[in-house]
Amino acid sequence: MVWRRTHSREGIRDLLSAVEQQAAKALRLAERAQRDIGRGRFASFLDFRKQVEEVRALLTLTEGRVKDVEDSKQSDLRAEFERMDLFLMGVMAKTTRRCFAVLRDDQALPIGARELFEPELRVIEQTRDRLNRPHYEGRVPPEVLEDLAATAELIRRIIARAPSLPDFSDSPSAPKPVKRLRTLSRAIRN
Repeated sequence: MVWRRTHSREGIRDLLSAVEQQAAKALRLAERAQRDIGRGRFASFLDFRKQVEEVRALLTLTEGRVKDVEDSKQSDLRAEFERMDLFLMGVMAKTTRRCFAVLRDDQALPIGARELFEPELRVIEQTRDRLNRPHYEGRVPPEVLEDLAATAELIRRIIARAPSLPDFSDSPSAPKPVKRLRTLSRAIRN
């Protein structure tokens, strides 16, 4: 006998509602991030990214619960989740593209910008992989895939010119002091 946990219909609906609320908050933060990143301020972009991660975590939790539902009884919830998932991924792809498109090629980037933007590229690639799943085949609007491709290219260009954090881990130990103090008191000979 295989034990399978089923989740209540109401619990899944509550999760879907929470995903919608968190996504709306992410969209508000995205507007602010887009405005601020053009002015060289990256803090609001970090707030946006944090909120996107919360939405992604809720989506993952909801997806797991939707997969556990009995197919015949709650297929409408699965369809609702997939519709919302596609919509949110499209909105996040467009919003992220707009944020990165605002950065000028001559805009100074802060130290550590490379480490800030490299995870973004991974998120874009994960989203593209997710949209290439068989159950989404033919359902993804072409402009979403275009936004993801363009965003990935923008991020690669930014990463190529972005300064990274200094790496102090390469030197195995601090340099040994040089014994120069003895020679300072001696007269210089010609």
